[in-house]
Amino acid sequence: MARADPLPRDRVPTKGEIRGTYERIADSFAASRKEPWTQVVAFVDSLPAGSRVLDVGCGNGRHSAILASRGHTSFAVDFSRGLLERARVTGAPRIRWIEAEATRLPLRDASADAALCIAVLHHLPTLEDRVAALREIRRVLVPGGALLASVWDLDHPRFADLLVRRASDPPEERGDALVPWPLPDGSVALRYYHLFQEDELRRLIIESGLLGETFFKAAGNVFVKARPHG
Repeated sequence: MARADPLPRDRVPTKGEIRGTYERIADSFAASRKEPWTQVVAFVDSLPAGSRVLDVGCGNGRHSAILASRGHTSFAVDFSRGLLERARVTGAPRIRWIEAEATRLPLRDASADAALCIAVLHHLPTLEDRVAALREIRRVLVPGGALLASVWDLDHPRFADLLVRRASDPPEERGDALVPWPLPDGSVALRYYHLFQEDELRRLIIESGLLGETFFKAAGNVFVKARPHG
């Protein structure tokens, strides 16, 4: 597992810089993301037939493909044009590919029955961005619609050294880190992460206006199943 190096607040990248990193690594990243997560498959299989599902940060589309294979319609959103180009070549049906940011979804209110936000929130560089993304998901979900979201778990043993070094920092800064991504040419791209502690994710869900129904940990991630209030 790649190391995570602490990142000072004055060096947190912009969303544009984060997008640039993913354009640079799009080929190798897409090639490494073939299998859907078991937690996502279980969530997808729990949805009513023919659901309209928002897949925020869809990347190369591996989870949108699962949605399509189960007969659902997917609104697959990502800010990386390179990753979307690689996703489109799969030719999967019932997927609408959308180039957009998680904080500004070009979708109507109450237009999705469910949503996925898998490994996305931890790449957004500010607390305001993370709240905005969840509020956009809440806006797009129908009343009672279900969300499954995941973030990397700062309390996982692989980040023990980072947590010790940042233990005295406030939660909004504690998890900021750079994780190297090796490229085929031998160079390295540094990916920004804001690693989460479970209570931090709970606070974020509450602040966004969502109701967190279930929190659980698996494979180095914190997951939440949530719905809009009301």
